[in-house]
Amino acid sequence: MLSNKEIIEKFDIPKSTLYGWIAERPKVYDYLANSDEQYEKYREINIFLETYIKTSKSTPAFEYKEIEYIFSLELRLGNLKEIENLHLTYVNTSIKSEKESSEFTLNIYKKLELFNLIEKYIFASRLKTLGQRVKGKKEEREELLRHYFKEFLSA
Repeated sequence: MLSNKEIIEKFDIPKSTLYGWIAERPKVYDYLANSDEQYEKYREINIFLETYIKTSKSTPAFEYKEIEYIFSLELRLGNLKEIENLHLTYVNTSIKSEKESSEFTLNIYKKLELFNLIEKYIFASRLKTLGQRVKGKKEEREELLRHYFKEFLSA
């Protein structure tokens, strides 16, 4: 748990504002005070998921062009049901865009369909994170795609 001094320094909050939140918004204060614990839990989960993907032998391997194409579709995967149906969302969006041949898109669909739920979650969360980082940065796009999807890319 962070001290008041640590909260003030870490989040650059004026002392008077913090003390006002203690009285008027105790949930906000509690969240800030416990932010390190939440970060650690989130970090541990991410490390576990990263390890899972790295050691999974059944995860299909994608070509860079396939990952780039999936990313270009800007799939909307906000909740668990949408993530579970990643392969269906992909094929529906792909059909509408008609950017690539049906053989190319069907090959990607088959790979996405083989993902288990954990792999779908990791893949979807990386698409979302990358979508937030790449805006307006085309020169960094390939490097970021290769970094974020390294476990999914064929060697």
